[in-house]
Amino acid sequence: MTRVSNGDDSDNNMGGGTGKRFGSLPVFFLRFLAFSTLLYLIHLKAGFIYMRVVAWGASPLLAIFGKKLVLANALKVTEEISLNPVVYLSLVAAVTGVPWKKRIRPAVAGYLILTAANILTVFFVFMSAYLKDERLWAGTEFLNLTINFFLPLLLWFVLMPIRDIFPFRNS
Repeated sequence: MTRVSNGDDSDNNMGGGTGKRFGSLPVFFLRFLAFSTLLYLIHLKAGFIYMRVVAWGASPLLAIFGKKLVLANALKVTEEISLNPVVYLSLVAAVTGVPWKKRIRPAVAGYLILTAANILTVFFVFMSAYLKDERLWAGTEFLNLTINFFLPLLLWFVLMPIRDIFPFRNS
Protein backbone atom coordinates (compact mmCIF):
# COMPACT_ATOMS: atom_id res chain seq x y z
CA MET A 1 0.00 0.00 0.00
CA THR A 2 1.39 3.37 -1.03
CA ARG A 3 1.10 6.20 1.40
CA VAL A 4 -0.05 9.52 0.01
CA SER A 5 1.71 12.57 1.32
CA ASN A 6 -0.26 15.65 2.26
CA GLY A 7 2.91 17.73 2.10
CA ASP A 8 3.48 17.46 5.86
CA ASP A 9 6.45 15.19 6.46
CA SER A 10 5.56 14.78 10.14
CA ASP A 11 2.59 12.59 9.14
CA ASN A 12 4.73 10.08 7.30
CA ASN A 13 6.43 7.32 9.21
CA MET A 14 4.31 7.71 12.38
CA GLY A 15 5.52 11.06 13.55
CA GLY A 16 8.28 12.05 11.17
CA GLY A 17 11.85 10.96 11.43
CA THR A 18 10.90 7.73 13.15
CA GLY A 19 13.14 5.74 10.87
CA LYS A 20 16.04 7.92 11.93
CA ARG A 21 15.15 7.87 15.60
CA PHE A 22 14.39 4.19 16.00
CA GLY A 23 16.84 2.92 13.45
CA SER A 24 16.38 -0.41 11.80
CA LEU A 25 16.03 -3.76 13.49
CA PRO A 26 19.24 -5.18 11.96
CA VAL A 27 21.16 -2.12 13.19
CA PHE A 28 19.71 -2.62 16.66
CA PHE A 29 20.73 -6.29 16.71
CA LEU A 30 24.23 -5.49 15.46
CA ARG A 31 24.63 -2.82 18.12
CA PHE A 32 23.22 -5.20 20.74
CA LEU A 33 25.68 -7.88 19.68
CA ALA A 34 28.60 -5.43 19.75
CA PHE A 35 27.72 -4.03 23.17
CA SER A 36 27.00 -7.52 24.53
CA THR A 37 30.40 -8.74 23.35
CA LEU A 38 32.18 -5.72 24.81
CA LEU A 39 30.37 -5.93 28.15
CA TYR A 40 30.86 -9.69 28.33
CA LEU A 41 34.61 -9.27 27.80
CA ILE A 42 34.65 -6.70 30.60
CA HIS A 43 32.61 -9.11 32.72
CA LEU A 44 35.17 -11.87 32.12
CA LYS A 45 37.90 -9.65 33.56
CA ALA A 46 36.04 -7.74 36.27
CA GLY A 47 32.81 -9.69 36.81
CA PHE A 48 34.18 -11.28 39.97
CA ILE A 49 33.73 -7.90 41.69
CA TYR A 50 30.02 -7.84 40.84
CA MET A 51 29.65 -11.48 41.92
CA ARG A 52 31.22 -10.71 45.30
CA VAL A 53 29.03 -7.63 45.79
CA VAL A 54 25.92 -9.74 45.12
CA ALA A 55 27.14 -12.51 47.44
CA TRP A 56 28.02 -10.07 50.21
CA GLY A 57 24.67 -8.34 49.73
CA ALA A 58 22.88 -11.56 50.67
CA SER A 59 24.90 -11.94 53.86
CA PRO A 60 22.93 -9.42 55.99
CA LEU A 61 19.65 -10.98 54.87
CA LEU A 62 20.87 -14.40 55.95
CA ALA A 63 22.14 -12.96 59.24
CA ILE A 64 18.59 -11.81 60.05
CA PHE A 65 17.64 -15.50 60.13
CA GLY A 66 20.80 -16.52 61.98
CA LYS A 67 22.37 -18.13 58.91
CA LYS A 68 25.84 -17.61 57.48
CA LEU A 69 26.90 -17.05 53.93
CA VAL A 70 29.46 -19.48 52.54
CA LEU A 71 31.28 -17.28 50.05
CA ALA A 72 32.58 -20.14 47.89
CA ASN A 73 29.04 -21.50 47.42
CA ALA A 74 27.61 -18.03 46.94
CA LEU A 75 30.10 -17.32 44.18
CA LYS A 76 28.93 -20.45 42.34
CA VAL A 77 25.38 -19.13 42.45
CA THR A 78 26.31 -15.58 41.48
CA GLU A 79 28.35 -16.86 38.55
CA GLU A 80 25.12 -18.19 37.03
CA ILE A 81 23.06 -15.05 37.60
CA SER A 82 25.58 -12.27 37.10
CA LEU A 83 25.08 -11.87 33.35
CA ASN A 84 21.64 -10.27 33.44
CA PRO A 85 23.10 -6.75 33.94
CA VAL A 86 25.24 -7.36 30.85
CA VAL A 87 22.11 -8.19 28.85
CA TYR A 88 20.19 -5.24 30.22
CA LEU A 89 22.96 -2.69 29.71
CA SER A 90 23.49 -4.03 26.17
CA LEU A 91 19.79 -3.47 25.42
CA VAL A 92 19.95 0.09 26.76
CA ALA A 93 23.14 0.88 24.84
CA ALA A 94 21.90 -0.67 21.58
CA VAL A 95 18.94 1.67 21.21
CA THR A 96 19.47 4.36 18.62
CA GLY A 97 17.66 7.66 18.65
CA VAL A 98 17.71 8.16 22.42
CA PRO A 99 20.42 10.54 23.63
CA TRP A 100 22.97 9.09 26.05
CA LYS A 101 21.81 11.45 28.79
CA LYS A 102 18.32 9.93 28.62
CA ARG A 103 19.80 6.42 28.83
CA ILE A 104 21.88 6.95 31.97
CA ARG A 105 19.01 6.99 34.47
CA PRO A 106 17.35 3.83 33.08
CA ALA A 107 20.75 2.11 32.91
CA VAL A 108 21.60 2.86 36.54
CA ALA A 109 18.11 2.13 37.85
CA GLY A 110 17.89 -1.17 35.95
CA TYR A 111 21.37 -2.17 37.09
CA LEU A 112 20.45 -1.52 40.73
CA ILE A 113 17.14 -3.39 40.41
CA LEU A 114 18.86 -6.39 38.82
CA THR A 115 21.54 -6.35 41.52
CA ALA A 116 18.87 -6.35 44.24
CA ALA A 117 17.05 -9.19 42.48
CA ASN A 118 20.30 -11.16 42.25
CA ILE A 119 20.95 -10.61 45.96
CA LEU A 120 17.46 -11.94 46.73
CA THR A 121 18.12 -14.96 44.55
CA VAL A 122 21.31 -15.80 46.45
CA PHE A 123 19.44 -15.32 49.73
CA PHE A 124 16.64 -17.67 48.65
CA VAL A 125 19.10 -20.28 47.37
CA PHE A 126 20.81 -20.38 50.76
CA MET A 127 17.56 -20.31 52.72
CA SER A 128 16.13 -23.19 50.69
CA ALA A 129 19.33 -25.17 51.35
CA TYR A 130 19.36 -24.35 55.07
CA LEU A 131 15.66 -25.16 55.48
CA LYS A 132 15.81 -28.13 53.08
CA ASP A 133 12.59 -26.85 51.54
CA GLU A 134 11.84 -28.16 48.04
CA ARG A 135 9.02 -25.68 47.44
CA LEU A 136 11.28 -22.76 48.31
CA TRP A 137 13.95 -24.23 46.04
CA ALA A 138 11.45 -24.58 43.17
CA GLY A 139 10.32 -20.96 43.70
CA THR A 140 13.92 -19.84 43.75
CA GLU A 141 14.60 -21.62 40.47
CA PHE A 142 11.57 -19.90 38.94
CA LEU A 143 12.79 -16.55 40.31
CA ASN A 144 16.23 -17.25 38.86
CA LEU A 145 14.80 -17.97 35.40
CA THR A 146 12.59 -14.91 35.57
CA ILE A 147 15.44 -12.65 36.62
CA ASN A 148 17.82 -14.00 33.99
CA PHE A 149 15.49 -14.00 30.99
CA PHE A 150 12.45 -11.83 31.62
CA LEU A 151 13.48 -9.06 34.01
CA PRO A 152 16.15 -7.44 31.78
CA LEU A 153 13.61 -7.17 28.94
CA LEU A 154 10.85 -5.94 31.24
CA LEU A 155 13.12 -3.29 32.76
CA TRP A 156 14.22 -2.21 29.30
CA PHE A 157 10.60 -1.69 28.23
CA VAL A 158 9.57 -0.01 31.49
CA LEU A 159 12.57 2.21 32.19
CA MET A 160 13.61 3.35 28.73
CA PRO A 161 11.86 6.47 27.38
CA ILE A 162 9.73 4.55 24.87
CA ARG A 163 8.07 7.67 23.51
CA ASP A 164 11.47 8.58 22.09
CA ILE A 165 11.89 5.10 20.61
CA PHE A 166 8.34 4.46 19.38
CA PRO A 167 6.65 7.80 18.74
CA PHE A 168 2.90 7.61 18.86
CA ARG A 169 0.70 9.62 16.57
CA ASN A 170 -1.65 12.00 18.34
CA SER A 171 -5.09 11.58 16.86
